[in-house]
Amino acid sequence: MSRYYDVVLCGTGIFFDNYAETPIIGFLTARRVEATDEAEAVKLAQHHVLVHWNHHYNAQHKLGVPTLKVTKVTPVRKWLNRTLNEDYFFFDSEAVKTEHLALIHHSARPWYRLR
Repeated sequence: MSRYYDVVLCGTGIFFDNYAETPIIGFLTARRVEATDEAEAVKLAQHHVLVHWNHHYNAQHKLGVPTLKVTKVTPVRKWLNRTLNEDYFFFDSEAVKTEHLALIHHSARPWYRLR
């Protein structure tokens, strides 16, 4: 039986010169996928991200193919939760990465809870 999972991925190994002192070293992104188990959810989320990345970022800007690592996999238990944002959160340091992870985690709170 399939169910939905929220998968947060971290992409590294990209070339992104943002014309600042510290270059972009990676990104975080989240996807909600339907799968039979966590392993399949991770594979589907990675596939969706790589396809989207290659069509939008790599085709236009030649940023390279990222190495994707799983940051968090959560089964969706309550449908009143917001879907995770599917944007890319770019970071240039571990501190910024931590801030983005908190933002992604915070965006998945139920819609009826105050922020």
